[in-house]
Amino acid sequence: MQWNSWQDFWHMGGYALYVWGSFGLTVAVVAGEILLARNRRQRILQELRDTIESEESKI
Repeated sequence: MQWNSWQDFWHMGGYALYVWGSFGLTVAVVAGEILLARNRRQRILQELRDTIESEESKI
């Protein structure tokens, strides 16, 4: 596809709503997955720290 102006690019040949909606949804899902993975990792690390501390306090 060839665009003669930025307006043509943003319009995407009449499919702008589908193209940019799909792009936005994809970015949102990937960002959500990154945030969820980061939060999950932090929670697991904290649980491990708590487990280690409780095991050390038993000694």
